[in-house]
Amino acid sequence: MSQHPLSTPARRGFSLIELMIGMLIGLLCTLVIATVLGAAEGNRRGTTSGTDAQIAGNLALFGVRREVESSGYGFASETDAVGCQLVAVFNGVPVAALPQRLAPVLITQGAGGLSDRVRVISSAKGIDPTIGSTDGFTVPVRVQSDTGSATEPGYKPGATYVGVANNLTYQQGDLVVAVTPAAAGLPENNCELFEVNAPVNSNVNAFQVPRLDSAARWNPVGHPAITSVGPSGGRPGTFLVNLGRISDREFSVDANQRLLVSTLDTATLTRTATEVQGGVVLLKAMYGRDTDGDGAVDRYDYNTPNSVATWQNVLSVRMAVVARSGHYEKDEVTTENPTWDVGKAAAVDGAADCDGSQCITLRVDLVSADWQHYRYRVFDTVVPLRNQRFRSGNVAAPPPPASGP
Repeated sequence: MSQHPLSTPARRGFSLIELMIGMLIGLLCTLVIATVLGAAEGNRRGTTSGTDAQIAGNLALFGVRREVESSGYGFASETDAVGCQLVAVFNGVPVAALPQRLAPVLITQGAGGLSDRVRVISSAKGIDPTIGSTDGFTVPVRVQSDTGSATEPGYKPGATYVGVANNLTYQQGDLVVAVTPAAAGLPENNCELFEVNAPVNSNVNAFQVPRLDSAARWNPVGHPAITSVGPSGGRPGTFLVNLGRISDREFSVDANQRLLVSTLDTATLTRTATEVQGGVVLLKAMYGRDTDGDGAVDRYDYNTPNSVATWQNVLSVRMAVVARSGHYEKDEVTTENPTWDVGKAAAVDGAADCDGSQCITLRVDLVSADWQHYRYRVFDTVVPLRNQRFRSGNVAAPPPPASGP
């Protein structure tokens, strides 16, 4: 059958208009999918970076807290030792690397809101294998004569030993502080450092801690200038504190947003810094004081005590760590400095009212010019100074017996 001359053949495929409409729909779908994926990726990065900041902050705070909790081990249990002036001579030169006063924690406030420095001092005896003190333990021991007689001084300048009640756990190489209580001619407690520089025999000479004069290292001639019991001008109550090799660690935050710990090497009097945790921009700390003698902290401030008496009021350390996410945000996601809510249970230096509480502004804007493009989290804690609270001169009296019916 032949085709009618006026009929039109059937069309096949899409027209140009249909193709353009299809492409437009495809582009729109692609745009929607890309937008959704971009938003999801942004949320994922924000969540991940927030998690990173949380992990960094918790680990950093845990590292500092652990050291502060054990601060003062070996000496803070003795009232006369904490805050006493520390005298130390190394190779004939007064030592500037050690603190001026023997104290469990020393806080150096950062200028203008920058990070503080938290220095933790304790005996390394038996607890710190990294600096060579792995054996034994340490407790303060009273100075007396080698025979136990009250008629002889336990130590005189130039003697070859210090007479003590017991030299258990003392070893050659240990650094020892002789604590002399205040008395006539000595207005405040005095702490003098020397080194056990001869073998210790606890079986034969159980009442002697060797100390030989030496121009090198820690034992200059005539030092320490202490005597203890007896009628020859001694000072009753003098005792020794065995610091081992001394655990002296200082926490700080550097310009690369890293929490560092600097450890003192007493063999060379040099410090070595190692990284504790990255992603940390601020470290702040304050002393917790009991100013009314009721056994509870009622004030926090940055003022380092400068005497034995004022150190007795320090019961805790309050700390805050600010962690920053590692992800740079295109938009400004932080519009103001974070705040540290310190509550209203105690007076706090530098705090301002905030919604019925007290807050301290944490100056993360000083860290970098692009600080607003990062997210921040604040972590804080209060650390009781356990060795400071349970000292021999501050033992709470037992409660009175319950009355009968």
